[in-house]
Amino acid sequence: MSYVLCDYERVKLEFPEFQSVMENLRRRLIEKAEADWSPLRFSGGISSTAGQFSETTIIPSLFKDNAGNRLTTWKQLFTSTGSQTIMTGVGSGGVIPEDFKVGLVGLAFLDPVLRVSEIKMQISDRKLPRINIEEAMVYNKPAIIFEDGYILDEETSFELVGYVMTQGYQRIKLIGIQLNRVPNKLQVTDTGAALT
Repeated sequence: MSYVLCDYERVKLEFPEFQSVMENLRRRLIEKAEADWSPLRFSGGISSTAGQFSETTIIPSLFKDNAGNRLTTWKQLFTSTGSQTIMTGVGSGGVIPEDFKVGLVGLAFLDPVLRVSEIKMQISDRKLPRINIEEAMVYNKPAIIFEDGYILDEETSFELVGYVMTQGYQRIKLIGIQLNRVPNKLQVTDTGAALT
């Protein structure tokens, strides 16, 4: 697993290959969705009609926070320190809900205070190695950008574990895209709406 540590606001400047990584992941994700959700076709954007699936940024409500609550924003409260699960899929067993596919190219810590010193991820049965992010503490909004994106498929597990150094609030945003099979399951006007 290769990655780049940089400031979230300077991703394009410090990692110019980001656009090609994102485009490649988007293409792979759409191809997978068209194969899995056939005969549905990609709508080309956020809105879709019958026979199509749509694309959005990754919405928080597909995930649970470190306390096991469905996220309505990327902000969560760390009430203890040490190694702990920071984020999982919202479905039973930490899975991504049916009818959604996520293309993950990175993570951003949207606060100048970084409360996490290292992370590791598990996607389905694939365990990714630890990433020490202490050197990213010099950035205003530290980000980890993967040189190859990952697909979080529907009904597969996702877990993000981190070593939390201090208690308090932390906004951890997943960077990438999301494909949505059923238009009325995605409430784009209410970010806190429950997905069923």
